[in-house]
Amino acid sequence: MPRPQLIDDDRSAAALADLLNGGARRRPVVVVTIPAGRTEPWIDIDKIADETSGLADVYLMPTGAATWEFSRRMADGTQVYGAAGRVYPVGHEWAHDLSKSPLRFAFDAHDAAQATRQLISDTLRMAAAAGLLQVRPAHELRRVGGVVKMVVAGRALVDIGHPLVATIAEELTVEDVPIERIVEVGQRVEGWYDPETARIAVGDGLRAAPDALAGYAVGDVVLTRVATVRDGKAELVLYPKTTSPGVVVAVLRADVTANPLDDLRTLMTVGEVIPARVTATGPRWAVVLNDVEDDEPITPAPSLLPGGPPWLAKDDLDSPDIREDQLPPPVALPMPRTTADSAGAEPAASAPVRPSPAIFDRSRGRQASSPVPDPAPRAVQAPASPPRPVPAPPPRMAPASPPRPAPAPPPQPAAITRGLLLKIDGLTAEVNGLKRAHDDLRTQLRAGVDERDQLHYLLDQAERRANKAEHDLKAARSRLRKAGNAKARQVRTDGPVFADRERGFRYLVETQWAIRTAPHEQADRPLPEYHLGPKFLDSLDKLEGVRAEKVADVVFEVVTGLASQLPSRELHRLRTGTGGDDRPRTRSDGSAAWRASLQVNTPSARRLHYWTLPNGEIELARVTTHDDYDA
Repeated sequence: MPRPQLIDDDRSAAALADLLNGGARRRPVVVVTIPAGRTEPWIDIDKIADETSGLADVYLMPTGAATWEFSRRMADGTQVYGAAGRVYPVGHEWAHDLSKSPLRFAFDAHDAAQATRQLISDTLRMAAAAGLLQVRPAHELRRVGGVVKMVVAGRALVDIGHPLVATIAEELTVEDVPIERIVEVGQRVEGWYDPETARIAVGDGLRAAPDALAGYAVGDVVLTRVATVRDGKAELVLYPKTTSPGVVVAVLRADVTANPLDDLRTLMTVGEVIPARVTATGPRWAVVLNDVEDDEPITPAPSLLPGGPPWLAKDDLDSPDIREDQLPPPVALPMPRTTADSAGAEPAASAPVRPSPAIFDRSRGRQASSPVPDPAPRAVQAPASPPRPVPAPPPRMAPASPPRPAPAPPPQPAAITRGLLLKIDGLTAEVNGLKRAHDDLRTQLRAGVDERDQLHYLLDQAERRANKAEHDLKAARSRLRKAGNAKARQVRTDGPVFADRERGFRYLVETQWAIRTAPHEQADRPLPEYHLGPKFLDSLDKLEGVRAEKVADVVFEVVTGLASQLPSRELHRLRTGTGGDDRPRTRSDGSAAWRASLQVNTPSARRLHYWTLPNGEIELARVTTHDDYDA
């Protein structure tokens, strides 16, 4: 297993920043930092290096001068320090879109496992996006088969023969599809086994889109996933990209809602699973959303691997609003420690201390003692006074010699003892002062821990509120999208049934006019007169893939002139052929043939043909497909 590279000085930090900001990198880079005051990171960097071997470069950086130099050279928001970790993908999109390189935090051992898993997942996903999985490995792979025994934490455990158990990594299979939608317990899978990573690559067994979607037919209600959404257009995924291209279908505003003023961004969310009706099959698929009823049966989505689960399921559809009791229980707010708790349980009476050479004595400029409890304290006693010496007789003096001064008497033992006692008292006072300073620092440390725990609590609460708000927003958008077409659905389910087909169709058109024209405007904007040609109702009965309500909606737009303002109607003259030089169709009475789109983006999309009469009124000719140019 390759060891992580250590970044511990300004030079190596600058080199790492230059590598990330340069253009020579071909693999993702993982950077894990060590929190201040520790020698090892909370994040399991060895596990990251092991599971991403050959797919990424891994660096370890202590928080300190090196991290400041690294941060100085990186774009705002792309730095990493203080126990966090981050994976930088290939390219430079992460420099202005921070979601491409999410920051993963580990403040303690409790956070470490989750942050480690997230960084491994980020790395594998970015390695797959960089095309590193298609690079031939340096060691030999072998073909194996086995049964899925467990699916957990983004991994599928596969029994490939005692005692070997291999894994299928979610990030290395299909992008943005959870492992539970790729394999299931009991499913048999085959793939290439890598003994170094104990992983199975099942990519060559993934089904291609034409084969997977072969069971869909025009009129089926199927599940789709929102890929992108803008004001008037959205893209829905019918089948994700595997080893072959996926199927992404564009829908316009008119395919989603009857209100031309609706913004699709208020009706759907990227990643949301939405049912849609198939209006045209491959190779150019087309779907609509505005005529799907809540109780219609949904055709199961195809599986990605043979014998696997559907890649989208009904469980992925919008669920009712989350109740408070369905949310994860909130983390209890930690109680701040008292001063006594912060300083630790101290005995009622302080134990005597003895010197220990650990604390710097600032007054003497040398190492002094630190307070260490004496396991067997003893009282300091002065030695017993020595016996008084017997005075000797005075020496005999020579008469001719001058007297010499008597030498100073030696210090008495009592004076030495007093000096030692004073020194001990001074050291004891100094030790006690240092002990008080130590207790103050410990109290401050405990207060910092309390503050961190409270911040953890607040972060948990904020994430909890954000998750609920996101769920509520998705549910609200789903309700709004459905409510926009509720009246049209009510017409289909509860509306009257007419024996006269023409009268029934005119009722549908007038209903659309009443729905889409405000009551205070209806007097000034009445529904214009129009006519039904002899072939129109028969063609409507034979038409597949589009409901009569949809045709009535477009007819309302045509007869009121609104269709000319909507690009999705693609209004143009109907010609005698497919060529641009073919002449437009006309009748002997001077009527001109026109064509409007009921659907778009598919060669078999449905079209409405009609005549504009000399007096300006509309005559509906027929509804047909794109390739039919008869009037």
